[in-house]
Amino acid sequence: MKACQLHIWAALAFLVVAPGHVLGQSSTDSGQSSIDSRVQKLEETIQVLERQVDSLEAQLRERNVTVQADPAKVNWRKLQNGMSESDVKQLLGSPSKIDANEVIITWFYGYPLGGRVEFDGNSHTVEGWTEP
Repeated sequence: MKACQLHIWAALAFLVVAPGHVLGQSSTDSGQSSIDSRVQKLEETIQVLERQVDSLEAQLRERNVTVQADPAKVNWRKLQNGMSESDVKQLLGSPSKIDANEVIITWFYGYPLGGRVEFDGNSHTVEGWTEP
C-alpha cells in the first residue's frame, strides 16, 4: 500500500515539475490542455467525494441524536452494585425465577432468555447483572 502511495505522489510531483513532458509529450498547448482537463476532472471528483462525506457525516449525526435507551432497559440501567434485594424488587419488580445457594443468589427476569441479577449470598446485595 505504501509503495502504491509513493508511486502516486511521485507521479503527481512529476506533473508539477514537468507538466509538459507527460507520456512523451512536449510542452505544447495540446499537452497542457490535456493536463488541465485531467486536473479539472480530478477536482470535480474531489468535490463529489466531499459532498458524499458531508452527507454521510450528517446521517451519522442524526442517527446518534435519535438513538435512545430502550424503555424496557431504562430501569436496568439504574442498577448498581451493592443495592439490596428490596431496592432491586422496587426497580425491576418480582423475578420470574430465583436460584440460590450459600454463595450466590440469582434472580431471573423472563427466564431463560431474559435478564438476571446476581446477589452475594451473605450480604444479599447486587454483585452483577445481565440486561435482557
